[in-house]
Amino acid sequence: MRQPEVWGHGSVVIFFIIVAILLVGPLLMGTSTPPGIPLLMVFPVVIAAVLIFLVVTSN
Repeated sequence: MRQPEVWGHGSVVIFFIIVAILLVGPLLMGTSTPPGIPLLMVFPVVIAAVLIFLVVTSN
């Protein structure tokens, strides 16, 4: 019996797009100031919302 594929073509393409953005993105940015406190608080809130969504939908 064959195992289902976890990494399809779309997943691989998205993975390479994210890697490209992470590698090339900082080179395209100019000099900037550090982000403010409100912007820093956005990241934990978004990550918590994604985790809660995944937990709720997995049940």
